[in-house]
Amino acid sequence: MKFLIEENAKIDIKLAISWLAKKIPADEAKTQILAIIYDVKNQLIVHPNSGTKCQFNFENKYREIIKNNYRTIYKLDQLKKEITIILFCHTRMNFQSLLSQSNIYNRSIM
Repeated sequence: MKFLIEENAKIDIKLAISWLAKKIPADEAKTQILAIIYDVKNQLIVHPNSGTKCQFNFENKYREIIKNNYRTIYKLDQLKKEITIILFCHTRMNFQSLLSQSNIYNRSIM
């Protein structure tokens, strides 16, 4: 399986690091967030369907995993053998607003 991270999700990850760096040193914040991403990656490569269906329908196109209070939304493409991270955020963030900002609602069905 190929593991990809969309540009918007990369921005989400940087934002999560910045927010966490307000509480702990920046290098520790980066290490913690990247460790979560690596955990998600390793889990999904071994068990791509281990996440749950996204709480909003999306025609069953997206799945989510929550690790250490962070939500990762991903898309699994079995034909291309790709896992793509779409969104990454803290679980306290307004999930529905984040989804609409990420344009998931507007994406065509592939």
